[in-house]
Amino acid sequence: MPTLAHYQSSLFAQGEPSLKDRPEFHRILLDDSTWIDLSPGWVQGADELFASLHQELEWRGGSRPMYGELVKEPRLHASLSGVDQRHAVVGSMSDFLATRYGPGINAGFANLYRDGNDSVAWHADRIGRHEVDPVVAIVSLGAPRKFALRPMGGGPSERFILNSGDLLVMGGACQHTWEHAIPKMVFAEPRMSLSFRHVPDDPGRDWWYQPEAPATK
Repeated sequence: MPTLAHYQSSLFAQGEPSLKDRPEFHRILLDDSTWIDLSPGWVQGADELFASLHQELEWRGGSRPMYGELVKEPRLHASLSGVDQRHAVVGSMSDFLATRYGPGINAGFANLYRDGNDSVAWHADRIGRHEVDPVVAIVSLGAPRKFALRPMGGGPSERFILNSGDLLVMGGACQHTWEHAIPKMVFAEPRMSLSFRHVPDDPGRDWWYQPEAPATK
C-alpha cells in the first residue's frame, strides 16, 4: 500500500472531521427520471478522516463476476461496519443522508484508489437493481479524482471532479438506466470513497465483492 508522504492536503480538508454547518446542494438532472446531487466540501477535516481510515481499515483485494468469470478489481476495499463507533462523523453522515433521502441508508464499504492505475469500470450498482429509485451516496476523501456517468450501454458521458470532502448522491433511475465509473489516470495520488446506500435484507453473495487475503500495508 502506498504511503501518504506526497499527498498535499487542502486547507479546508484539514482539522477535526465534521459535517459542514450549512452545506450547499446542487441538483443536476441527467434525464427526466435521473438526478445527482453534489455538495462540495460536505465533510470538513476530510483529509484527517482519510489518514485515519487509511491506517485503521482492513483493506482487501477482491473480484467481481464479469463476463462469466471472476475478475480481479484494480483497487482495495474495506467494510465500514463499526466505523461510526470510532469516528462519530461517519454516523453523522448516515443520519444526515437518512433524514434528507429517506430512512435505511447505511455506511457500507470504502474503496481505496492507490494511484492512477486503480479504477472502476462502467457499471451500475447491483444492490439497487431491484429497488425503485434507489439512492447511492459517495463521500470522496483524499486526492481529487474524476467521476463519470453515462447512459446504460454507452453514450456521451458526464464527468465531475470530486475533491476531498465532496458528496455525490445518485438518485432516481440512476442505477437502472445509467452507469458510473472512476477512469484510470496517468497520475493520481491516493483517494478513498465511502459508500452509503439502502441495503436490502438479502442482497446476495455478489452484491459487493469476493474477499481475498488482507492487502499488505
